[in-house]
Amino acid sequence: MNRAVLSLRADKSLIDGLKNDTKALLSFLQYQNDGTIVYVLEKMGRLENGYSKQPLLNLLNNPNETIRALSIKNLAKIGDISLIDVFTKFARQDESTEVRRESVSAIGRLRNEKTIPILIKLLSDKDPKVVMQAIRGLLVFSNNNLIKQELKKLIDHPNELIKEVIDKEVNGVTYKSN
Repeated sequence: MNRAVLSLRADKSLIDGLKNDTKALLSFLQYQNDGTIVYVLEKMGRLENGYSKQPLLNLLNNPNETIRALSIKNLAKIGDISLIDVFTKFARQDESTEVRRESVSAIGRLRNEKTIPILIKLLSDKDPKVVMQAIRGLLVFSNNNLIKQELKKLIDHPNELIKEVIDKEVNGVTYKSN
């Protein structure tokens, strides 16, 4: 189904209604194909309450990685520190780079000191996209000496982009493109 048809079936007022009614959202998502679910997740916008939390948590079991990633992204908008274990589980265990990266980003967006040990552990991940999100999450606390020390350990990272970001943040070095 193309986006024009989807936008007629799932317009802004429908999506606004769904995200503020847990039962309606659960029911709606249960009978939709992946394309419609992705469309609705992309259009959810600001989530100012927890009404969407349970339906989004349910979608984390979906085999479609885009749906899982968008669910994590929308859960992060709620800003609920109690979701830290969910975000951490998916950051460490999901097979999809997209889902793992979005999960680490969600941890960082919590902007809570409880996330620091988790983000520090994720600095040693094998996926540079995950490491980059962990760095971004830690930069919020860049005045913390422990974080400065952990970031300095990445100065010789094999990934050039990570090295460049660390060099800039730790040593104030800026790079010019040719």
